[in-house]
Amino acid sequence: KVISLIVAFVCTFALVGCFPENTVNIEFPFEPEDVAFIEIHHSSASLYAEDVVFKSQESITALYRQLESISYKEKDSDASRLHETTSFNFKLNDGSEYDLIYISYGVKEGRLTSSAGKINYFTSADIDGLWKNISRGLENNTADESK
Repeated sequence: KVISLIVAFVCTFALVGCFPENTVNIEFPFEPEDVAFIEIHHSSASLYAEDVVFKSQESITALYRQLESISYKEKDSDASRLHETTSFNFKLNDGSEYDLIYISYGVKEGRLTSSAGKINYFTSADIDGLWKNISRGLENNTADESK
């Protein structure tokens, strides 16, 4: 009986470990066509900060699609290791706003929160890498505008 109990216990933990964690993707309450412009603010623990504005519909749609593909899940994270913060402020054509904020705790590790309160989850998406691509675009004059 003891051996059967141990085997059942081991099998249970093995099966639980085989199932992937539930992840979901961002579902914005608007479409890219509803966005007038996007303000992006990035700051790091070293107090460096930079702002970028995307105004062209092509840039807005591309960024929207990238952010929409991010998956997130329920998981605790260590807020004591704050590295960088990147916020995306969507200014909508109807005058309303929607904020998506990423707080980085390490490489590909951080939390996504939204102004609507519907998102407050862990993600391993490379938002810092996305920011680096945006800032490289500024250097190469492919992003819309730097503030």
